[in-house]
Amino acid sequence: MKDILGAIITFALGVGIATLNYYISKYFLEKNPDKFAMTTVVKQIFNVGYLVAVYMSGDFLPFKLAYILIGAVLGITLPMFIYTRKLLKLNEEKRGKTREKEGESDG
Repeated sequence: MKDILGAIITFALGVGIATLNYYISKYFLEKNPDKFAMTTVVKQIFNVGYLVAVYMSGDFLPFKLAYILIGAVLGITLPMFIYTRKLLKLNEEKRGKTREKEGESDG
C-alpha cells in the first residue's frame, strides 16, 4: 500500500512538471511564436531531469523504484495529451486572427 502512495506522490509531481511545460509553451506561443521550437529543449530538460531525480532518489525513499518511476512517467505523459490539445486550439485561434488581419489589409 505504501508503494502506491509513492506512485501517487510522483504522479502528482509529474503533473506539476507537465503543467510547467505547458505554461512555458503557452507563453512562447503567445509572445514569441518564432522561438516556440526552442521550448522543446527546455521542456525535455525538465522531463528528463525529473525522471533522473526520481530514479536517483529511489534508494533513499521507502518505496519500490518501479512504482515511483511508473507514477512519474504517467504524471508527465497523461496531462500532456490535454495540454497539447489546448496548445493546438490556441494555435488555431492565433492563426485565425492572423488570417483576419491579412484579409483586412488586402482590402
